[in-house]
Amino acid sequence: MDKSYWELFFGESEEYLSRINQFLVALEKDSSDTAAINEIFRLIHTLKGMAATMGFNDLAEFAHKIEDIFDSLRSGRSSADPNLMDIIFSCVDAIGTMLEDLHNKRKSSIVVSEYINRLEDFMSEEEHAEGGGNVPSAVTKPDTAANMDITPQEKISIESALKDGFDILKVDIHLAKDCPMKEARAFLVIIRVKQIGKIIKAVPSEEDIREGKFDLSFTIIFATKESIKVVKDELNRVLEIERVDVKEFNYSFDAKEAAPKTEASYLKKIQSMRIPVERLDKIMNFMGELSIAKSRLMQTVQSGDLASIEETSFIIDRLVSALQDETLQMRLLPISYILDAFPRIVRDFTRKSNKDVDLRIIGSEIELDRVILDEIGDPIMHIVRNAIDHGIEDIDERRKSGKNPKAKLLIKVSRQKGHVIIEISDDGRGIDFEELRRKAIEKGMVAENELFNIDEKAALDIMATPGFSTSKEITDISGRGVGLDVVRTKLDALGGRIDLETEIGKGTRFFLTLPLTLAIIKAMLVSVDNEIFAVPLMNIRESVKIDADTVKTIQNREVIKVRNEIIPLIRLDKEICAHYKKEYPSRLSVVVVEGRIKSLGLLVDKIAGEQDIVVKPLGSMIRKVKGIAGATILGDGKVALILDVANII
Repeated sequence: MDKSYWELFFGESEEYLSRINQFLVALEKDSSDTAAINEIFRLIHTLKGMAATMGFNDLAEFAHKIEDIFDSLRSGRSSADPNLMDIIFSCVDAIGTMLEDLHNKRKSSIVVSEYINRLEDFMSEEEHAEGGGNVPSAVTKPDTAANMDITPQEKISIESALKDGFDILKVDIHLAKDCPMKEARAFLVIIRVKQIGKIIKAVPSEEDIREGKFDLSFTIIFATKESIKVVKDELNRVLEIERVDVKEFNYSFDAKEAAPKTEASYLKKIQSMRIPVERLDKIMNFMGELSIAKSRLMQTVQSGDLASIEETSFIIDRLVSALQDETLQMRLLPISYILDAFPRIVRDFTRKSNKDVDLRIIGSEIELDRVILDEIGDPIMHIVRNAIDHGIEDIDERRKSGKNPKAKLLIKVSRQKGHVIIEISDDGRGIDFEELRRKAIEKGMVAENELFNIDEKAALDIMATPGFSTSKEITDISGRGVGLDVVRTKLDALGGRIDLETEIGKGTRFFLTLPLTLAIIKAMLVSVDNEIFAVPLMNIRESVKIDADTVKTIQNREVIKVRNEIIPLIRLDKEICAHYKKEYPSRLSVVVVEGRIKSLGLLVDKIAGEQDIVVKPLGSMIRKVKGIAGATILGDGKVALILDVANII
């Protein structure tokens, strides 16, 4: 198969699944959203056709069954109730797993028939509900424990019965609408079931059924050695029964389905990009002009005409800069590539935590470098996860405190100069600094006489310590002490930073500051001990000249005063070059940078000016050198190290 078609199929399929998830979340919030139903139907239909064209017949059949469900929703024969939405979400996740298995050319881990049976069972139940009447038929397709809430003890009973050669069946009993004494009829059914098997679970419970605490239907899961036909015939002998449905009960499928969705399956690496034809045309035009300029340069060099050489060099400089800008633009993608997955992420997290959260996303059209997009998804995931689990109260607690039961979670993206700022805020309980201090002392992170007055900066440092967690129990969402330390590490590697604002009872706001691109950045070149270093401009606040005698020492730390602000001073010759000068000039050059805690002053020998630099990664032997983020090659061929301002201390 042509590789281009192969990659195109999987690229478009992932895009379709992302959009399907978005519309499913919208449909779950408003079951009457016909626009969402129509769009999902169209996307599933297109995905089915693409899969059939590629020869993926199982995937095409699976998509066709989901398409049937949405055709039923479009026509009004079915409604998007919570049970159906759970089934559809699990089916969409299964399609995602199938696509991943196909892409990696491995045997699929999804049993398609199991999911198709569930969809067909739903359609069958819908038809029975519409048609009514006496339909004493048996549906023999396997059922699962997906919505039965099987307890550990019941699981043991099922496994024991299977070992002893019993079959596990599920019976749905529907009594007649005019049944005069439903509890008596239900009691007779229970007696009949016990005569031919052993009851494992009843929904509602046996006690509630005997007391009549149910509508006109109930469910029994039991172990028996009788056939489905015998069971059906026995139960149909009880009068006043409208319908009996008997199915095989497959507990193993439930165990597989109940496995939590991993974080990696929410956010996937960007495998392909779409580039507008206009941009490619621009690049080709620049390449053509650059080729002409190169030929002209060769001719002028041979002629020795310096004026023409200078003119040609200006032309080449302009073309290379334009080509560089267009190439960088090709690497930029809207941040919606990762943020579009978060409505589904929040939906799944809130279902696990039994909270009601309204997610808003603003600024998803803002563009970032593809490499940064691949890396920033996990940090945002960690913060959102912690906001739902730790920050946002449950519904009852919010009501007691006078808040709206539905919590607000905001992801806002904005662009400032050469940075992109991602704000993640919630209106939850906020961070209790006293509780944070107590936990830090309890874990031996600080002494009791320290941290009397914790501010946002100190709180962030404590929470970003590996292994630190305030959660009282470990859940699927959080509590394992893995979170903000991962976020900070990722941001440091990207040349960004994280900031925090919080207020008790009002909520918490995290700010992630990121560069637009990592390929080519603007930097200030500085000289230290005859070595050239590059400081990213995004980290620089200003550069100043100060008198040497204005440097003061406070608590064994050198500081300077810049416009009434006390700023710690770092002598780079000592920190980076480990070279102690005996004498410094009377006038000092200082580059003021934004540090993790506050602004810092970097003392350098000379400021050489600004320049666009191409970031080159360091080798494995020196990748983790303190204070160094990478390297670049200067115009004269020399190598300059790029300072990692966030970790320079």
